[in-house]
Amino acid sequence: MAAERANAVEKALSIIESFREGDDRLSLQEISERTHLNKATIIRLIASLEKFGYVLRVQKGEYALGPTFLEFGNLYQNSFQFSDHALPIMRNLVNETDNSAGLFIRDGDMRVCLHKVGSGAALVSSLQEGDRRPILPGGTGKVMLAFSDDPSEREAWTDIRNSFYIVNIGDRHPEFSSLAAPIFKRNQKLAAVLSISGPTSKFTKAHIEENLPRLLIAAGDLTKQIGGDPQPFTLSATA
Repeated sequence: MAAERANAVEKALSIIESFREGDDRLSLQEISERTHLNKATIIRLIASLEKFGYVLRVQKGEYALGPTFLEFGNLYQNSFQFSDHALPIMRNLVNETDNSAGLFIRDGDMRVCLHKVGSGAALVSSLQEGDRRPILPGGTGKVMLAFSDDPSEREAWTDIRNSFYIVNIGDRHPEFSSLAAPIFKRNQKLAAVLSISGPTSKFTKAHIEENLPRLLIAAGDLTKQIGGDPQPFTLSATA
């Protein structure tokens, strides 16, 4: 059974790979010629690919790649940009603040740790890259809700929308605290949330006042690098 499924997956992938740049619409006959699959098999597999948006049936019996690939392209682009630009900024934050730094993205009702940088005592959290957690509790999740496209999610977090940061003391765990700020892409849409975190005992008033401007400057830098407007962070960091 497993071998049959693997074989079906390989055949479906061969259909997808038959589409090439400048040759983005193919007939059933052309797909058959490129994949060496019979038409009955192609029709059966395309039905599944259509269901999940990987292939579209267009006019005159032709097929094209579907909108799912646009979503994947956007996800890849965002991941590439964050990896390329965020990690140096996060390492600098760790060096400046002696805390761990994390970058989180939203996935439905979950938050996902995209990147994490830290060492030694700074790593008080067991959260690792790729881990998924419910949006609440936690400071990063509150920032996600504050800058949601859904007004009903935003309404409880007006203070975060006004300040562009949150100080989160022991919300998720009494021994773990953080500062978090949004990262914006073009049109000031939320792209991610940047945080610094460490033992609650370290998060004194002096520690927060010293390191909050560093977080906001870093958030502004990353926002600028991915096409967002860093101005709100400049104002918050100097307030």
